[in-house]
Amino acid sequence: MDTDTFWRLLADARAQAYDEEQQAENLTGLLAALAPEEIIAFERLYSGHHDRAYTWRLWAAGYVINGGCSDDGFDYFRDWLIARGRACYEQALADPDGLADMFWADGELAEAESVGYAAYHAYERVTGAELPYPEVAAGAARTAPAGEPWEEEDLADLLPKLSARFG
Repeated sequence: MDTDTFWRLLADARAQAYDEEQQAENLTGLLAALAPEEIIAFERLYSGHHDRAYTWRLWAAGYVINGGCSDDGFDYFRDWLIARGRACYEQALADPDGLADMFWADGELAEAESVGYAAYHAYERVTGAELPYPEVAAGAARTAPAGEPWEEEDLADLLPKLSARFG
């Protein structure tokens, strides 16, 4: 599976979804139509993109947008970034503060945990077995976020547009 196919599957799943839960169900269905090796390839790409977004600045963005962001919450925020599609994801990596310019529904929480499990559910549906996670994600997991740590009192300076919108 190539990167363009990865992002197309996410976009196709999102196009017919009214929320992240529906997107996850749609994505699971799309992935379940693929061979097991393709589902594994999708998950490898997903894990790599998830890991690439493991940065202090993006964690700060998730913290500001969601009014706090635990370790698990940051995982779900990165799932949300990926679920929003390639343009949102790439823009957020380049400039997390630019997320302030997106459309936001009132009360929308920037988390999409269920999207992160779509490949697991699809693989199990197709094979009857669990996705072999250790070999799928080998080499993808950072042990610490990239970049410089931040303090809560520095967020307005670090992310002025997000802080003005959500702070």
